[in-house]
Amino acid sequence: MFYQPSTPPPPATILQSENPSCTTPVTARVNQDNQLIAGTIATPTKPESLPPEFSLDDSQSSCVQTTLNEDVENQNIIANGTTNSDNNIENAIDSGNQLQSSQVLAQSDTTSLTAEDAANSNTENIHVDINHTAADQQQPQSDNNLVAQESKTSIDKNNSSPDIPVDNIIANAKSLLVAVFINAREVGSLEIIPEGNTLLLPLEDFSKIAGLEVENIDTKIQLKTPLGVVTLTEADFKKIDGIIYVSDIFLKEKLLTNLELKPSDLALNVDLPWRRGINRSRNQALDLEPEVKAPSNGLSNLRQELRYFSNAGRTSWRSSTLLGGRLAGGAWRLRLENNFVDQPQLTEYFFFKRSGRMLYQLGRQQIALHPLFTGTNFTGAQIGYTNIPADNFTTSYSASELLPRRSRPLQSFRGVVPPASIVQLRVSGFIVAQQQVGLTGEYEFVDINLPTGQSNEIELLVFDRNNLSIPIEIRSLRLNASDLLLPAGGNIQIAGVGLTGNWIQNNLFDDFTSTEAGRFTGFYQVRQGLSDNFTVESAVQLLPETTQAHAGFAWRLADPVILSANVGTSRGEVGYAANLDIKFDSWQILGTSEYYPDGYFYSRQSLDRQNHSLDIRYKFSNNLDLGVIARSFRNQNDSTSYILPTFAFRPAANLSLRGSPDYFGRYSLNAFYRPTDKTRLSFTSFGDIYTTDFGYNFNREYLLSFGTESGGDLPTRFTLVLNRNALNLFGLSWRLGLGYRDGEIGPVVGASMRIIPGLFASIDYQGIPSRNRNIFGNNIGDDRLTISLISDLSFAGGSVRPSEYSSLNKDRGAIAGRIVVEGGRNGTDLSGGLIQVYNNRGRSVGGARIDSQGNFFVGNLREGNYIVQIDPDELPIEVSLRKTTIVAEVAGAAVTKLDFPVRLEYGMAGRITDVSGQPMSEVEVEVVDTEGKRVATAMTDQFGLYRIDGLPVGKYTLRVPQQANITNTATLPQLEVAISQDFIYDQNLRLPISAAVKQIQE
Repeated sequence: MFYQPSTPPPPATILQSENPSCTTPVTARVNQDNQLIAGTIATPTKPESLPPEFSLDDSQSSCVQTTLNEDVENQNIIANGTTNSDNNIENAIDSGNQLQSSQVLAQSDTTSLTAEDAANSNTENIHVDINHTAADQQQPQSDNNLVAQESKTSIDKNNSSPDIPVDNIIANAKSLLVAVFINAREVGSLEIIPEGNTLLLPLEDFSKIAGLEVENIDTKIQLKTPLGVVTLTEADFKKIDGIIYVSDIFLKEKLLTNLELKPSDLALNVDLPWRRGINRSRNQALDLEPEVKAPSNGLSNLRQELRYFSNAGRTSWRSSTLLGGRLAGGAWRLRLENNFVDQPQLTEYFFFKRSGRMLYQLGRQQIALHPLFTGTNFTGAQIGYTNIPADNFTTSYSASELLPRRSRPLQSFRGVVPPASIVQLRVSGFIVAQQQVGLTGEYEFVDINLPTGQSNEIELLVFDRNNLSIPIEIRSLRLNASDLLLPAGGNIQIAGVGLTGNWIQNNLFDDFTSTEAGRFTGFYQVRQGLSDNFTVESAVQLLPETTQAHAGFAWRLADPVILSANVGTSRGEVGYAANLDIKFDSWQILGTSEYYPDGYFYSRQSLDRQNHSLDIRYKFSNNLDLGVIARSFRNQNDSTSYILPTFAFRPAANLSLRGSPDYFGRYSLNAFYRPTDKTRLSFTSFGDIYTTDFGYNFNREYLLSFGTESGGDLPTRFTLVLNRNALNLFGLSWRLGLGYRDGEIGPVVGASMRIIPGLFASIDYQGIPSRNRNIFGNNIGDDRLTISLISDLSFAGGSVRPSEYSSLNKDRGAIAGRIVVEGGRNGTDLSGGLIQVYNNRGRSVGGARIDSQGNFFVGNLREGNYIVQIDPDELPIEVSLRKTTIVAEVAGAAVTKLDFPVRLEYGMAGRITDVSGQPMSEVEVEVVDTEGKRVATAMTDQFGLYRIDGLPVGKYTLRVPQQANITNTATLPQLEVAISQDFIYDQNLRLPISAAVKQIQE
C-alpha cells in the first residue's frame, strides 16, 4: 500500500456542548479522544435532512457551535500515536519513505447515510491508530494524505529509498485505503482491492456510505436504491475472507454508477445516478407540526400605484390602492381607484373563508356561471360546497364564483425512457412536474393537475442526468382528460343572493344611481360526476327582469372523444352551446356550436348571436403542425365567416414560423430567426400591421435593436435603440434611441429600477409614438410620456418587507423571514444564502435569495404546512446557524413571519514563545470569556503557532492553563482580546519558560 507521510499539527481541544444532545454517533469518538487536528477546521454541520425522512432533529446543527469552523484544503488522516520528540526539521521523513506493509492497518469509521445525504454529506471524522513522525510542514501535500505507521525497528531516515512510481505501487498493492467522493463530496473511505483492470469494492461498506440497503434472500442479494431494486446473483459478486465484493463494472452496468480512481490522491470518485433535489414522486404525505403559525388577523399587503400620462397636450393622473389581509381566519381585500377628476371608485371589497368543504364569500362579486347565462355584478353573499380537493380548482384573485365551472383535470402519464434520466412534464411551456427515472427506465406522473383549456400543448422533456441544460429528447403527449368532467362521485354546489351593482359605491360615493342597481338577484348551480366519464350540470339564475336556467352534460364517449352540450332558456327564448373534442396521437379536432336568439341576453339584443367553428390539426412531427380553422361568427356589432390555415413549422433549430387567425379572422403571422447566438431577427403581422426587429446582444445586459412598424393608416416608423437590461431589479435598466417617421425624428428613451426595496419606478418617452393602439386599445403604446411609481409591501409580525401582491391570493399565502444575528448585524452583508420551501411530500415549491440585510420572501404558496430550509453554503463564513429548518404554516392572504437565529463567529491566531523568543510546541492555550468560563482551547504546533475558530463577538482572555510540565500558571502572562468584526492575528504570548528545559522534562 502507498503512504505519503506528512506532519500532523498538534491536537486542539474542543469543549463539549452543555446540550446533552450533542453526543451523536458522529461526534462520540471526538468526545472520547477530546482532540482534533490544530490548524484544520471542522466542516460545518450539514442542514437537517429533508424528505423522505423529514428528520427535524437539530442536534447536529446545535452542536456546530462547539467545533472549529473553516474550509480545509488538505484533510489528513492522522494517527493518535506517540509523537517523535525530535522536532528538528532537518530530520523530517521525505515523501520517498519505504512502505512497511501493503495492507491497510486500520479501518475508517463511517456512518450510514441516506441516498440523498450521501451525495451531499460533509466529510466524516476518521480515527486511525497509526504512529506518526514529524515532516516538513511546508512540503507539498496531496488533497488526501495518509500517514504511514512506522516500523518498530529503526530506519535510517537520512538514507531512504528512491521514490516508487504511484502506478507501480497500486498495481502491486493487495488492497488500498482510498477516500471516497460521491458526486464531488467526500463521504468517507473504503478498502478496495485492485484486480487487473477492475476494482473490487466491499458491498456492505459501499452501501453504507452510498445510502443503499442490502438484503440477503436465499442465494441472492437484493440491493435497494432510490431508483429501484437490483438483484445480485452469485456471478455478480465475489467473496474474499468472508467479505462480499462487487466490481466497478457491475456498478456501471447495473447501477449506472461510474467510478474513477485517482492514484495520486488515493481518491475514488463515485458518480451516483440519483441526485438531491430531483427525486421520484412521493405519494405519501407526512403530517408536519408547524413551529410557526400564520396570523389569523391583520394587514398582509399594501400595493400603491401612481401613473402619469401625457400625449398631445392632454395629461392625466391615475392611482390605485390595494389592501389585503386576514380576518377571523379568512381573507379580505379592498381596492380604491382614483383619476383625480371624478369621485374615487371603491372597485373591490370582499371577504373569503374556507372551512373544510365549505366556502364563504361576502362583498362585491362578479359572476359568470355559464356561457348560457348573463354575467352578473352584485353585492351580497355566496356559499359553496365541494368534496373535491381544493388543488383541482384555480382560484381567482378577485371575488368571482367560488368554484369555477372548469376545474383542473387530473391525468396520469406513463412511459419508458433511458434509465436514470431526468424527465420533465411541461404544459404550454410551463413545468408542472419532474422526476428522476428509475433503473428500469419507466417513468410515471400520477394525478397531475393540468390547466384548464383543451388547446394546451403537453410535452415530455428527457434530460441526461449529467446535462440538465439541453434535452436529449422531446415527446408530445396526448391530453385525454377534460376540465369539464368531474371524478366519479364528485359534487359541486354554489349559491348566492344579493343586490345588483356596486352597492357601497352607488350609495356612498356616486352622485347618481343607476336604475339597474340595488335590485334583488340570486343563483344556484349544481354539478355531479356520475362516473369518471359522465358529468351532469344544471343552474338557475334570477335577474331583475328575467329568470335564466340551463341543463347539460359532459361525456367522454370514447377515450379520445369528449362531448359537452347544454340547453338554456332566457326571456322566453331557447339557446344552446355544444363542444366536441377529439384527440388522437397526431390528429386534433375541436368543434364548437353556439346559438343565442334575438333578445336572449338582454332586451336591446336585436340580432341572433351565433358562433360555429371547426378546428382540425395534424401533427406530422415535433417540428411541423398543419391545420385549418373554419368559423362563422355574428354578434350585435360584428360578423365574419372564414376558412383559414394554421401552422407551426420549425425547419431548423434557429428558425420557427407560426401562423393562425384570431376569433374575428385577423391573421397573425410570427417568424423568428437566430443566425448566431448573439443576433436575432423577428417578423410579426397582425391584421394590417407589420413589425420587424433585428437585435444584436453584446452581452447579457446590452442589446442593440433596429425595428420597423408599417401598415394601417400611418407611414412606416423606424427605430434604433440601445437597451440595457439589469441583471436584477436593483440595477438600472434603460433604453436610448431615435425614431423616424415621415420626415419627423424623435427620441425613444426609458428607464426603470427598484429605487429602494418595495418601490419600483419607471419612465418612458416616445417622440414618435407606436401604432399599437390600433390593436390593443387607447392605453397601450400611444402615450408619448408615461411615468409610474409602484410600491409593493408585505406586513408580518410588525415588520415591513418588500413583496409582490400577486403572490397573495384568497387561498395562497407567503412566508417572510430574516436572518437574526445575535448581538446585531453590525453592517455584515448577509446576502447569498438560499431559502428553499418544501411541502409535506418533500417537493420543492418555492425559494428565494437572502438580501444583504438578511431578509427573504417566498410567496404564492397554497395553504398548508411547509418546511423552510436555509442553505448556509453561500452565507458569509463567519455566520454560524443555530437551526437550518423551520416548519411553518401558510394561510390564504397571510404572510407568515419566521426568523433564523444566527451568530457571528470569528477567531484568533498567534504564536507562543519561550523567554528567549524560541517557539514552544505542544503547549495548550485556552480562551475564557468575561465570566471566566473556558470556551475554546488549542495546541501549538512545532513552530509555536496556534489557531482558534468559532468565537462569537465579545471580549476574551487568552492564557496558558495548567498542564504537564507547567503547573504554576498564576504568574504566566495573559492577553485580553476583543473579537468584533474580523478574524484577528498576532495574538502572541511570551512565556518565562525555556523550551529546551520543557523538552528535557518531556
